[in-house]
Amino acid sequence: MRRLLQGRGYTIIGIVQEKGFFQNLALGKVSAKDRSVMYKELATMLKAGVSITQAIEIVAETPNKKLQKVLREVSTSLENGFPLSVAMSGHPKIFPIVETGVVRAGEATGNLVKVLQELAITTERSANFSGKVKGAMIYPAFIVVVMIVVGAIILTKVIPPIKDIFSTQGAELPLSTRMLIAMAEGLINYWGWIILAVILFVVIIKLFLITKPGKRTSSVLALNFPVFGTLMRQVYLAQFNRTMTLLVGAGVPIIEAVEIVTDSTTNVIFRDALTGLMHSLEQGSPISVSLQGSKYFPKLMTQLLFVGQQSGDLGGTTQTLAEYFEGEVDVKLRTFSSLLEPFIITILGLAVGFIIVSVLQPIYNLSSAI
Repeated sequence: MRRLLQGRGYTIIGIVQEKGFFQNLALGKVSAKDRSVMYKELATMLKAGVSITQAIEIVAETPNKKLQKVLREVSTSLENGFPLSVAMSGHPKIFPIVETGVVRAGEATGNLVKVLQELAITTERSANFSGKVKGAMIYPAFIVVVMIVVGAIILTKVIPPIKDIFSTQGAELPLSTRMLIAMAEGLINYWGWIILAVILFVVIIKLFLITKPGKRTSSVLALNFPVFGTLMRQVYLAQFNRTMTLLVGAGVPIIEAVEIVTDSTTNVIFRDALTGLMHSLEQGSPISVSLQGSKYFPKLMTQLLFVGQQSGDLGGTTQTLAEYFEGEVDVKLRTFSSLLEPFIITILGLAVGFIIVSVLQPIYNLSSAI
């Protein structure tokens, strides 16, 4: 394999046997906070005069088994004469392209310590920001799951005995009661098929989302869905400006910085907008002018970027914009949570009310007939 790759003109950094799925699963994952701690420790040791190879070997003594394994491979690459950025780029699933690009710029400018310090701060801040967004999404999902579980318990354990009582009386049941009993019988008799249908539906959706049409569809929905779409746009804008701050501050040329951000963006529609921005920059247009043709970049952003370019402080401007959009996301998440709670209470109230009416109405009818 080594001779084959070298014969095709490739430079071998190292050859590592690919682990199986369960082996990788056992090693765990490397979070953004893990990487933030790693960058902070590296910066501290390099500042103290420790060599990069020795620093990596020390940091490799981390409790995280996955990161430990990766850092040992990075250390081997460093011993073979490769720079840190090249060694990191061999593990794109662990070190995002943005982070390897920043390290490469730090190596080129001789500011690796400063770059690693900025990486530590930015990575931790991004992790906290993503945690807030995910936390806001998890809460409603948890409530929905609880509602489904409680509903299933009521339908399978509470309704059948009540149905038997009504059946012995031989009275005609109201529509709501018949609907409740039908749902209970359907769940009891076909629960296996229902679970299979749900699993099949989830699998089909997941398979669709990895296709090009699926990625585009999910990207369009993410940016245009009522309320949620506005939130996601500001999340992407915050991430864009935060990453640009890091890259520009590290000395990465603006076109290369936009290219790195584009490659790291998962939303297809937003990536297309960034690709258009990159092409416009390559033709010599200022970034503020290049953004004006896209509906995904607000006027405030283009105006501030124009001022930033004129003053020669583009990095400071993108940092201000990142903080602004992160603040907007925080406000929207709080608003979303405050609106969600009464909505969920209303849905729960309607569901409980439906069950109570469905059970009590025939009891009342029977007592009235006696």
